[in-house]
Amino acid sequence: MRDYIFDTTALSNFASTGRLDLLDTRYRGVAFTTVEVTGELRRGVKAGYLYLEYVLQQIEPVDSEGWLRILVPNSAAEHRLQSEFDQFLDPGEASCLALAISRRMTLVTDDLAARRLAEKREVPLSGTLGILIALVRHNAFSLKEANAMLAAMIQRRYRSPVDRLDEFI
Repeated sequence: MRDYIFDTTALSNFASTGRLDLLDTRYRGVAFTTVEVTGELRRGVKAGYLYLEYVLQQIEPVDSEGWLRILVPNSAAEHRLQSEFDQFLDPGEASCLALAISRRMTLVTDDLAARRLAEKREVPLSGTLGILIALVRHNAFSLKEANAMLAAMIQRRYRSPVDRLDEFI
């Protein structure tokens, strides 16, 4: 399986429903994020989104058993890409997109601006809906359960382009 780099949006959506375990099961060993994303998560916790604390506990440097590992730019080219994207994106999306390009990873984001830039750079994409669809297709749970989870995410402020997944399965 290809490596995946997660920005804040998908992590937040799964955390809001208490189902980070689904990401752990599907992406353990291939899931990464950035320091900038952890900063966004910490700011979310301070703003009262306490369910984000559990995401922070899953990140490897905090919990050696965690399934989500931090990557940092390690070349001048990666730093340049991130600086370029910082002009258009929030720090989490910019850092994840720069590493996705440089390291040929799949970018996991629901952020429209990040997705558009990724498409221009031919970066493979996924997001909350793509993950839910993949989980159903790989029998992690049923379409009915996925639709219920999507509905719960929407109730918790996820701005989904669809309210059911039936047409994608």
